[in-house]
Amino acid sequence: MDRDQEVADLRLAAGDAFGGVPRLAMIEGPAGIGKSRLLTEARRIADGHGAVTLTARGSQLEKEFGFGVVRQLFEALLTDPAARERLLAGAAASAASVFDIGLAAGEHTERGDHTFAALHGLYWLTANVAATRPLTIVVDDLQWCDTGSLRFLAYLVRRLDGLPVLLVATLRTGEQYDDDALISELQLDPATTPVRPGPLSAGGVADLVRERLGDGAEPRFVAACHRTTSGNPLLLRQLLRALETNGVRPTDAHVGTVTAIGSRAVSSMVLIRLRRMPAASTAVARAIAVLGDGAGLPTIAALAGVDEPAAAAAVAALARAEVVRHEYPVGFVHPLVRDAVYQDLPPGERQLHHERAARVLSGLSAAPEQVAAHLLQMPERADPWVVGVLGAAADTALHRGAPDGAAAYLRRALAEPPVPQQRPAVLLQLGQVETLNDGPAAIAHLRAAYDDPITDPATFAAVSRMLIHTLIFTGPEGNAPEFARRASARLDASFTDERQGMQALERIAGYMYSGAPDAFPAQTPAISGDGLGARMLAVCHAWQAFVNGERRAEAVRLARFALADGILLRGDPGLFWVIAGVVLEEADEDAGTLWDDALKLGHTRGSLFTVLATHLWRGWREWQRGDLPEACTSLVAANEQSLRWGGVPAIGISYGEAYLVRALVDRGEVGEARAFVEEHGSRPRVGDGIRLFNQASATLLMAEGQHERALALLGTGHSGNPMWFEERGLRASALAALGRTDEAVSLALSDISDVRRWGTPRGVGRALRVLGELRQDRADLAAAVETLAGTQARLEHARALFALGDLDRDAPMLRDALRLAEECGAAPLRSRVAAALAGLGEPVPAQPSASLTTGERRIASLAVGGADDRDIAQALFLTPHMVSDTLAAIRRKLGVTTLAELRAHV
Repeated sequence: MDRDQEVADLRLAAGDAFGGVPRLAMIEGPAGIGKSRLLTEARRIADGHGAVTLTARGSQLEKEFGFGVVRQLFEALLTDPAARERLLAGAAASAASVFDIGLAAGEHTERGDHTFAALHGLYWLTANVAATRPLTIVVDDLQWCDTGSLRFLAYLVRRLDGLPVLLVATLRTGEQYDDDALISELQLDPATTPVRPGPLSAGGVADLVRERLGDGAEPRFVAACHRTTSGNPLLLRQLLRALETNGVRPTDAHVGTVTAIGSRAVSSMVLIRLRRMPAASTAVARAIAVLGDGAGLPTIAALAGVDEPAAAAAVAALARAEVVRHEYPVGFVHPLVRDAVYQDLPPGERQLHHERAARVLSGLSAAPEQVAAHLLQMPERADPWVVGVLGAAADTALHRGAPDGAAAYLRRALAEPPVPQQRPAVLLQLGQVETLNDGPAAIAHLRAAYDDPITDPATFAAVSRMLIHTLIFTGPEGNAPEFARRASARLDASFTDERQGMQALERIAGYMYSGAPDAFPAQTPAISGDGLGARMLAVCHAWQAFVNGERRAEAVRLARFALADGILLRGDPGLFWVIAGVVLEEADEDAGTLWDDALKLGHTRGSLFTVLATHLWRGWREWQRGDLPEACTSLVAANEQSLRWGGVPAIGISYGEAYLVRALVDRGEVGEARAFVEEHGSRPRVGDGIRLFNQASATLLMAEGQHERALALLGTGHSGNPMWFEERGLRASALAALGRTDEAVSLALSDISDVRRWGTPRGVGRALRVLGELRQDRADLAAAVETLAGTQARLEHARALFALGDLDRDAPMLRDALRLAEECGAAPLRSRVAAALAGLGEPVPAQPSASLTTGERRIASLAVGGADDRDIAQALFLTPHMVSDTLAAIRRKLGVTTLAELRAHV
């Protein structure tokens, strides 16, 4: 009753969801308002659609249990080996670690953040479950979900397009929760339908009163029931049961009795019932409250201190008294009832109950995370056993892709505290976990480990390298190079390769904080061996040669040595292999499958840092090559992921933001670029980040016609390789726009002299084009066109073709420039070329001709190769609906309808 609108909302959400329109029905309200009953109604509606329904409930006790709610949802489906093999096939295989599948007892894969891989795998597990029947995922008490499961739900709801999946969750409002940000993300998602049951109306209360106490209930008595419970269904039911038990007649003469009994509400009623029952029932109720829902009878009996028959009898008595549910698994009839029993335990006694629960569960060989849930609640005793269990639980949580839970266990282990011999290992493990999503906290704990008297040289080397890498991206400016020098001096003499790695970190950090080509120390350490440290040092030498614009062949050799055999890619999160790849790209060399391999590795490992680094520098490469729409997509993804990663964005994100602004300007989206700069321009930056963002801001100012302001931002620039230090070329353009042509030509001549020393066709062609435009020199422009024709720099080639074609009034050349500008998505250049063609009397279509971006070409190539939408989605880390939409857009763009026609275009 009083729930017709809410049920209608659930029906509409189910209809949309099973039709492929994303829907999360969020049933929100205070405790006792009737959310669980609406959840039951949602299940009934789903059954009517023939859906398979998976259910789970969040638990305060298991808040740190990695993917605990996800495991409740899917584990039953994975018990059968044949079903498990089918459901975890393909991209879903990376979800296996969430369910501890594929590992022998005690076995662990390499330590790292598996969250990203787990989320991707769980998405595909969901898609596989929904492949044959509609699916409903029901989560009760969302506010107590573990962080990993909340992340999965947030990840899933954004990718539900086309999947017949309905999400339904209940959320208790009016309180603050640890994961409020994730919960808000779910509440505010466009796919979310809020279902907010309100209090029962006076008529609804009257119906319930008369149903329970008789049709003769008098008006003032009914009004007192409504006033006392404020229409809360749970409180009303509890009140009516108490009135019925006490033989209170529903007459106006008993209004005072309603008020007296009602004021005790749920807590007092439950405790009164317990005190009327035998001591064993109270002990069992408290054991269930401490253990949480779902505990087995042997565990309940052991904690309550009774034998199993007595425990079973007590559970039955509690069920008759409506304290616990009648059905299995054992649990309270409502969270408020559990709260009443649990809160009745004094705090000290409650801690001791949790300690006993941990010992009982450990004796029954429970999983480390089940034991650890209670260790988090017990007093610190400097017990090595506690530290060991928490460390094992952290390993399990991390392997499942739940670093937040792992960090909670390790922080508690540190507070135990561990014995001195254990402390460095615990600090290292905690710092390693925190590098995944909390840089400042990681620095604090890694620094504490570093400052401890570490006796094992290998542990010291691992702590040092991890700390230095974290300091580069999240520490105070300039801290990392000095720290690397000190750590290197403390290294054991036999750790040659580790020392080379620290030297590399010191040198590259010094450059990143300075952003100047002379930032590298004069002394160049020799490279010894072919270990990870040797390859890191080789990258530093290659980068130094590049930024100075010299020894291109040597820089290429060093970069290729660094990337050989995948050692650097596997051992570095996303710094040195990125630099090696950039050196090769800036040397006009083929980096092979580096960026694709890195993205695949990042997804496989679940390393968000690796994924964001790949998106950033692949976006940079796409911008350099003139694939502007694809570049913007990659760079937007990289910037969002940089913020999610959690580091102070003074260094890493500055690159992605700078390149995005310039790509937007090249696309003609000047207003979007200006809005982006206004929003993010005040972000603190250092070194290279300052310079690159100033370059981007100056480019935007010139597109807006503010050339004087652009000059002021650019400064005089560095004398390094113009391929990387573009200030002189940008200054030349601004000066020319202001009529200061002689100064502009002088700068352009300096650029072309330096870039010829480096010697790449792309760089030389660009410099020749700038100089030719400034001097209106046909020979320079012709040389630029010829030089750029053999490169992958399509946008730069289009600019050179336009400059020469406009000078010569050459319509065929201008048409080539038009075609390239359209392929690049460079609207401003296309407009200029179109105007030049119109001046020659050549007609130009108002809309650009159809062309595919790199991403579209990749999808189309797989499609014509025979892959279906699911295969393509799994290969490219997309969703089937995104693939389907993209293929439909490609067909519309190219005007094709059949696969054969698409194959001809591709």
